[in-house]
Amino acid sequence: MENTNSNHYQPDEIDQIILQSLQADGRKSFSDLAKEMGMAVSTISKRYMNLVDCGILTIVGRVEPERVGLNAYAAIQVQVDTVANVERVAQELLELPEVSFLALRTGDFQLEINVMCRDNTHLMEILRNQMDKISHVRKYEINMYLKVYKWGRSGRSDVGVSVS
Repeated sequence: MENTNSNHYQPDEIDQIILQSLQADGRKSFSDLAKEMGMAVSTISKRYMNLVDCGILTIVGRVEPERVGLNAYAAIQVQVDTVANVERVAQELLELPEVSFLALRTGDFQLEINVMCRDNTHLMEILRNQMDKISHVRKYEINMYLKVYKWGRSGRSDVGVSVS
């Protein structure tokens, strides 16, 4: 295992196995991981804490939107009047509680956000009462997701693994 104080820490093969296992089941115990990998629980625990401390691993609870009444999910591409104003607009968009994703992108629209709303009426309220009031937004385009087949993590099991 390399120096963990570096911002350039590269997970080794053991770290990658831990990451893959936790991607498949984020509630897996250190005991179960240790047993599967033939290692001591303390080793797994230390490596886990190292991955968290280095910012490689973040633990989040993902809520199923439909189960909590968020039934309208949309992608909104945002065109900003000048490049100089992109960061300002991004910061204002980040303050909207409905925003679940925000990215700088290429093309005619500089920003893309995903919003989770109760229904289409809620979405329209956001557009009228919040989006329309953000300075420097030239225009926006909305695409509704009719059905989401997959949320969250990559389906690849080999992400980041480099075994020689």
